[in-house]
Amino acid sequence: MSLQPNLSTELLRTFVAVVELDGFNRAAARLHKTQSTISQQVHRLEQELGVALFAPDGRKRRLTAAGERFVGHARQLLRMQEAAVAAVAESEIEGELRLGVAQGLSEGPFPELLARFAQAYPRVRLHVHTGFTQDLSTAFERGDYDLILTVCRAGTGPIAGRRLGQAQLHWIGPEQGDEHRRREPGSPLPLATFSPPCTLRAVAVDALNGAGIPWRVAYTTTSLPGLMAAVKNGLGITARTERALIPGTTVIAPSEHLPRLPPVDVVLRQAGQSRIGDRLEALFVETPPQAA
Repeated sequence: MSLQPNLSTELLRTFVAVVELDGFNRAAARLHKTQSTISQQVHRLEQELGVALFAPDGRKRRLTAAGERFVGHARQLLRMQEAAVAAVAESEIEGELRLGVAQGLSEGPFPELLARFAQAYPRVRLHVHTGFTQDLSTAFERGDYDLILTVCRAGTGPIAGRRLGQAQLHWIGPEQGDEHRRREPGSPLPLATFSPPCTLRAVAVDALNGAGIPWRVAYTTTSLPGLMAAVKNGLGITARTERALIPGTTVIAPSEHLPRLPPVDVVLRQAGQSRIGDRLEALFVETPPQAA
């Protein structure tokens, strides 16, 4: 009988990062490793399992059928390892933690990230509130939050904050539309945005004003799914990251019709030091929330 492979949690974590971030380069940036190291670790995991987890797909790599089956188990193994460590080393940690999260960070896998923390520290009561960065920062200064996760223009975050990552902003419009090119000369560009004081709205408006392009707000919402549905149906274009894309929408390349947009930083701020806050901060550093 052949021995079962002894799977390294480091290799599992690398594999999951590649899948979640849809690329070896992004996984390398998150894990603070070189791309060659990421490739080597994935190859080692494939050797341990005796199957290929990825296959070439043009210039990218996609999960094989075996990779699709394995990724859920890999996540489960990592969660179990975290819970086991917490059970013997951190079980006495208890209390409350008030967390404010910028709306653009609260979508996608973020709730799963919080669920991992809750499973590892069952005696900690999390209170999570989503909102706009400006409002969260004001409330944080007032003492309403223990930690906040915000989205700031690149390089403009608070000195006391910890930058977790950076994301490039893009203009996003309907897949079949080019209204931004076919506008009558001097007619305003229709925008679909979050309500003020949304950081990404302000970045988009500043870029258009700087390029001398007239604009108008055609659709306002506080819901990312609602925003992207409006974009898909041609009610306006928006400024978001690629993670916000849904079927029927596409990135619009910068041109004479649209200025290039800057990147944004994901910034964490913690009010003082606490064991609970430090554990959650460590999780966010290990698996940075992604802006959409």
